[in-house]
Amino acid sequence: MRLFLLLAAWLATATLAQAAPPLEAYGKLPGVEFMALSPRGERIAMVVRHGGTQSLLVATSNAVAETQVSLGSQNLRRVFWAGDDYVVMLGSASINAPALGFPRQEWMGAGVLNLKTGKALVIFDKSRTMLGAVFGWYGAAEVDGRWYAYVGGVTYEQVMPTFNPRPIQPNLYRVDLDTGEAVQISQAGAGDSDWAVNAQGEVVARSAFDTHGEVFQVRAGAKGGAVLHSARNKEGVNAIEILGLGRRADTVLLSEEGASGRILRELPVSGGAGEVLSQGDNTAYALRDPISHLVIGMVSDSGAKIEMYDPALQKRVEMARRAFRTKRSYIASADSGMTHMLVHTEGAGDSGTYWNIDIAAKSATPIGFEYPAVHDADVGESRMFAYKAADGLPLEGALTLPGGRPAKGLPLVILPHGGPIVPGDQPGFDWMAQAFASRGYAVLQPNYRGTLGYGEDFRRAAQGEWGRKMQTDLSDGVSALAAEGLVDPKRVCIVGASYGGYAALAGVTLQKDIYRCAVSVAPVTDLPKFIVWVNVRQQGDSRARRFWTELVGASSGPGAADISPARQADKAQAPILLIHGADDTVVPIEQSKMMERALKGAGKPVQMVTLKGEDHWLSDEPSRIALLNAAVTFVEQHNPPD
Repeated sequence: MRLFLLLAAWLATATLAQAAPPLEAYGKLPGVEFMALSPRGERIAMVVRHGGTQSLLVATSNAVAETQVSLGSQNLRRVFWAGDDYVVMLGSASINAPALGFPRQEWMGAGVLNLKTGKALVIFDKSRTMLGAVFGWYGAAEVDGRWYAYVGGVTYEQVMPTFNPRPIQPNLYRVDLDTGEAVQISQAGAGDSDWAVNAQGEVVARSAFDTHGEVFQVRAGAKGGAVLHSARNKEGVNAIEILGLGRRADTVLLSEEGASGRILRELPVSGGAGEVLSQGDNTAYALRDPISHLVIGMVSDSGAKIEMYDPALQKRVEMARRAFRTKRSYIASADSGMTHMLVHTEGAGDSGTYWNIDIAAKSATPIGFEYPAVHDADVGESRMFAYKAADGLPLEGALTLPGGRPAKGLPLVILPHGGPIVPGDQPGFDWMAQAFASRGYAVLQPNYRGTLGYGEDFRRAAQGEWGRKMQTDLSDGVSALAAEGLVDPKRVCIVGASYGGYAALAGVTLQKDIYRCAVSVAPVTDLPKFIVWVNVRQQGDSRARRFWTELVGASSGPGAADISPARQADKAQAPILLIHGADDTVVPIEQSKMMERALKGAGKPVQMVTLKGEDHWLSDEPSRIALLNAAVTFVEQHNPPD
């Protein structure tokens, strides 16, 4: 069966929809996701969803379906290949293990499908000695004709003696992808550890961070070995992480965050200072060859720039991207040699499309549609909008406009991103922004100070500004849009999740007379209590302390209380809708419950929606649809679009 015919048929069913798609068309999980090309470019793996079912589909590169496996309701995070015959699926689940001394937290699992035998296994699932979760994936390699995965693992013996919450310190295991047999090959250092494994299955280097001694260290080999790099948290180094091999098999790539910003450094295993491959760009990441595991290029400028170290590969990348100049695009996957690529596009009348690129044939074929019920004509215009903060700091945000309406005096939804220290929003297709735009609202997603992708000075401008200038950066966007006549400043609501959820609450408690309503999803509401909760879970990890001290300006006490919406509930000036997943392990649902109690105690209007079984990332499709319906209905009630 031809895969593109199947996907086209799904798209055709959507053409029966009305001009304005139902909200569930935006709230559904993507119809196709996690597309990955096998190392030699002969097969494509992907997750497809249709009619409430979720499956792993494997097809040939010319779009002939080979294998389809039902995946149930698993929360998938990534799909990729180990060699050309094994498909790896990483997923996560909220686990509550009080008997082992662990509070509820999100653990990762790894499933492997063997395409030669048709059999599947879950790593550590059948083990009597190991926890059934993986704590880090460090690659796969063929050794003496057998394929192995290299993953972090934890034994029951490691966690049984004390029954006290504490950091998990995984060791490195080699797992046979046919039998599931696991063998420990390297032991963790003091605190967190990472490893670099080469294409022959050899541990080239390892890193460790002593969370109490605050010492980062990188050593050669699986055990013992010379110290290649060392630094101290107290000296201004926030993190050092091994990202795998460098451009050669005798080097490793390090990510170092410190006083001079983020540096990607290629470090020789034989010793020496190494070479800096990227400095100052806090969104840069490496492209790797899927067979050798070596770095072959660098992506920077929030994905806008791709630099390949081989001129021939650079030419192929430029050929692949040339057809998509008017859209936001990125390379989702590529074979070794980059003769075949999977490119994802969105924006400019595109709700998310995967393209199969064949360099030799000079062809680009669409093979997957993320939101098939949202047609090209339904995608609202999206562009960057530049403005300045009150203190003069240049800012910008992704502005989405509703179709079929003049861009004048529009009702507005401010939609700040979570994080908060993450890459910013860009023009494209954001499912929540487009849902509000489809109902007649302009939507601004401000990249407030601290957002990555604007340089180190911009990131540092957020220090001490949580709930302060990070907050006014949002309302300054309202003023700028109003000054240009695009929106009506008296018809604005604020909606956000995670940090964006905090910002939504702060907008109607710490600020006055700006927003007509606020929708807050999974927010932090009481900073002192939340910081205590984080420190207990992190066992006093100095990195967590530094994060909160830098952003909030204090780890607890009056400074944090003054910018806590739950402690300022009596100042709320607009109706509030709280939405929270019951199984959230990043921000506990108690944070929303505290806000609800405080608002009710102050006689303020509040509604709360609890999403049963939902995590912090809205991984469940019914939850996403329920959230979107509740949020849009609430905004339409308090800030009608017409």
